[in-house]
Amino acid sequence: MADTDYSTLAARLTDQHVPLPEPQNVRTGADAAAAGRTFLLREYGSEEAIARALRPGRPRLGTPPRGESPTVRGRISDEDFTAFKQLEERTGRSQSELVRESVHRLLMDEGMLPER
Repeated sequence: MADTDYSTLAARLTDQHVPLPEPQNVRTGADAAAAGRTFLLREYGSEEAIARALRPGRPRLGTPPRGESPTVRGRISDEDFTAFKQLEERTGRSQSELVRESVHRLLMDEGMLPER
């Protein structure tokens, strides 16, 4: 499938005049739930692994993953925020990534943490 012409495929799949194939192996209700559970067990290997994967929220940073990561909030000047937004756009990194790296670098510079 490496030689697939995706433009042609997309045109064919979005053409209203090309009939869609009849659905096959359609599952609903309890049958669909059971098939989904079987799939998850096959992919994740255990109920515990599924529970970890389906846990709401973002995963905790670092190891072991237990509870929420600590959150640090702060205010900055409009000028700093404008420059910060430009840095975010230029690097393609999120605010969280930039703040984590900045705090870590400051702590390393102060000799409070070893280098990663």
